[in-house]
Amino acid sequence: MRRKTKGYLVLGSAGLLLVIVSLVLEHRIPDTVGATATAIGMGLFAFGFSKFRTLRWEEKEPEIMRKAQIEANDERNVAIRRRAQAVSGEVLQWTVLVAAWVSIGLDAPLWVTVAAVGVFLAKSFLDLFLIFHYRKQM
Repeated sequence: MRRKTKGYLVLGSAGLLLVIVSLVLEHRIPDTVGATATAIGMGLFAFGFSKFRTLRWEEKEPEIMRKAQIEANDERNVAIRRRAQAVSGEVLQWTVLVAAWVSIGLDAPLWVTVAAVGVFLAKSFLDLFLIFHYRKQM
């Protein structure tokens, strides 16, 4: 087992330990601290063990991983992935705007509407910036 693989195993174990400690100390620490510790612990656990399993699979099946890497970096697959991300970004952008309108209709607090509109505008400006940036590059 490589050093990097062991590091991810330690990271996942530390996350699991943090979750256990937060559950054991449930009534002795404030709820916000316990919830934060649990969330961070679960994130570390999921990230650490998923990376650990991937690296272990790579060690045991290097030929399969090499083929998967070549296929993932194939020009056609990269183009498909980028197009899918662009379309999903557009759908998400307009969904956020619809959520802003719904929040107005439901008399939600003003900050909810402003936050949704802010996210919509930030995505729109980012789109414009990237369009100009890529035009300049190409």
